Amino acid sequence: MSSPLADDVRPLRLGVILPSVNTVVEPWFSRTLPTDINLHAARMLIPPTLSPESIIEMDRSEGTLAVRQMASCRPAVIGYCCTASSVVQGQAYDAHLRQEIERETGAKATTATHAILSALSALKARRVVIVSPYTDDIDAMEHHFFADAGLDVVGSANLSITDTFHLAEPGKAQIVTLARHGWRPEADALIITCLNLHSHFAVGQLERELGKPVISSTTSMLWHMLRLAGRADQVEGYGRLLTLHAA
Repeated sequence: MSSPLADDVRPLRLGVILPSVNTVVEPWFSRTLPTDINLHAARMLIPPTLSPESIIEMDRSEGTLAVRQMASCRPAVIGYCCTASSVVQGQAYDAHLRQEIERETGAKATTATHAILSALSALKARRVVIVSPYTDDIDAMEHHFFADAGLDVVGSANLSITDTFHLAEPGKAQIVTLARHGWRPEADALIITCLNLHSHFAVGQLERELGKPVISSTTSMLWHMLRLAGRADQVEGYGRLLTLHAA
């Protein structure tokens, strides 16, 4: 009897844990990953209004169950795909979250903020501009989070979106305009945060305009998960980060 998989090759499995409203990660990751890598997802129900309290509620009521569900399909790497979760709850929370995922699942784990910081380290960037679709209060927490991580935040802009589902609504043109508004020429890199934002489509154009590296929550998460899985795949068309081998 023939194997159900061609040549009995077992694909690499990557797992993502998503807020329930996320409509960005699964489609783009699935289209972009090499064909011998499978993406699997678990979701966490999040209230419709974006606030620090709604994010914490999601993590505390849904996060543990989502991690356990993801563990059952035995992925090599798990990405916790909510930038704001770490931003709102701080560096210690982020480190503890990664440790708990690894302990619970046996997989390597990363978070959006950990992936971003790893990407900035690989790019040797310390002075940054941060733009996001977030509300003013979450935007302020984001600045504090990255400053606490040792970055010099020299500029910013945000869209003040309060509906969690609508975070995915801005198109490429609006994201480019947001980035231009926040940009400062003394920065080493531009960061576009939120994994429910189609930021990856704007990265190439912005790098050409600014002449500096541009990373986003989506591109850094995809890059970091691949590198943690021991893969050196280069993904063209979404900025220089996804062509870097080192993690």
